[in-house]
Amino acid sequence: MSEPSTVGRAVFDESFGGRVRALLRARPVADAADNAARQTWGEQGYDVVTLALTAIDTVIARQGFDDEVTYDEAVAGLAALATNVHPQRSFDEHDAVARYVVDALLNRKEREAPFSYQVSTFARADDGAVRHRYTTAEFRLLTEHEDHTRGVNVLRASTDAINALVGGLEFDVEDEQAAIELMLARQLERGAFGQAEKAAERSRLLSVRYADELRTLLADTTRDIRTVLTQWAEQVPEQLERNRAHLEDRLAGESKLLEHVRGALDATDTEPTVATAAARIAGLLEECRQRHTELHGKLVSARTVFLDEQTRQSFRPVGGLRNPDITDGVFLPLLSLPVDVAVDPAETFAILLAGTQVQPLVRFADLVDDLLAPRREPTPEEPPAPDDELGDPDPPAVPPEVLEAAARVVDGVGLPARLSDLLLAARTTDFPDGVDSAAVERLIVLAVLWNYAPETTEDLSTAVDAAARVLGPTAAVDADGALISMPGWSGDDLIVAQDEEALARWAETYSVAAQRDREAS
Repeated sequence: MSEPSTVGRAVFDESFGGRVRALLRARPVADAADNAARQTWGEQGYDVVTLALTAIDTVIARQGFDDEVTYDEAVAGLAALATNVHPQRSFDEHDAVARYVVDALLNRKEREAPFSYQVSTFARADDGAVRHRYTTAEFRLLTEHEDHTRGVNVLRASTDAINALVGGLEFDVEDEQAAIELMLARQLERGAFGQAEKAAERSRLLSVRYADELRTLLADTTRDIRTVLTQWAEQVPEQLERNRAHLEDRLAGESKLLEHVRGALDATDTEPTVATAAARIAGLLEECRQRHTELHGKLVSARTVFLDEQTRQSFRPVGGLRNPDITDGVFLPLLSLPVDVAVDPAETFAILLAGTQVQPLVRFADLVDDLLAPRREPTPEEPPAPDDELGDPDPPAVPPEVLEAAARVVDGVGLPARLSDLLLAARTTDFPDGVDSAAVERLIVLAVLWNYAPETTEDLSTAVDAAARVLGPTAAVDADGALISMPGWSGDDLIVAQDEEALARWAETYSVAAQRDREAS
């Protein structure tokens, strides 16, 4: 097709895709703010966007230091802010708001997978025709990593999160930091301390991003040197030399700026507002200088890291054990030892048996899903689908009349209730002609099970809407060990409530465990 006459030419530029991707970085935060209305606290009006950017900034402030922010610390900080918004609300609600925001930035709903969006790319051919294709934009905002020194998991902000907070496109960090430093020097010279504070904050964020790029390179080298071997052969040596020169310039420039700021602090005629801004600028510059000093030390040892990892990974010893007695010779002796004593022989045994291996990046959520997944029998290949033909559209997966009938059954029984009560009501209700009572029964069961253990489906929005229409938008489901006794069904007799608070109150009064406690007393 030819180029539309009313469309701007910028959409065909190569840089246009980068602008779209930069805009998409804010979409997870916007989606979290939009979905907050479905939470039990959604009507209270918490500012999810501000809390999300606060969480990112909190992580960035300590990223790269020895006391990086943990998940619980980030939640506690946001909960404290939520308390100031609605001090009359409960602590549990403030904690729930904070966890919702941090989980949204980690994308825990999708088991911490990258955010993924489809982007349209338009290009103009030599003959004037417009070409279109889809590309996938993937990025993360916050990620969770293990801090081996402290024995805890810590949060780190990705480059995309830092770019989102800085509010700019992807420029070269070295050029932008040098430009900001020059701008900061000029602002300090003319006494514009308010503007200078913004520039110093921007320089701090760029320092975090600059350090994160080197940390990522060294982490990839330690994990599997093959993934970065080409970079070390072609790009990294020159990059390290350029980084070293850049850091030396930054350290010298920051020292001069600090002297200038401290001069304003020491002056006797300095106004209080100016002194306060100067003190904040001095703190930001001190943090930048500390980060750059630590980064300079990592740069000095970077080549040693590469050589050590090349030796460790390329020249690993060949397995030296054959048919050991796993039970009596390995496992039982190891299990009888303290953990700190058993680590060395266990690692030695593994190396002798299979050689040094690259440590995989195991995600705990995926591991649990794999362990709990039922064994699947192999199925024969299905015949290829016939060519689509023009005709009537496919009918909806669940007829509207069945959805309405199921919702009426639930409304008639009232929540909280057990699943068996809902099914009994469905079997004893006279439905209009054309409504299959068995279909209504199945839909109620599927809606309850989906709320109890949601699964990722091809059409997630349809499943969410169907369950919400049957049980309500904030329905909560739990099990207490009671078994269902309805003919045709087996398993737990689940408890269905209109929200989490109602579910907790019901469980305290009517659950099997509560009845047992009352009988025992």
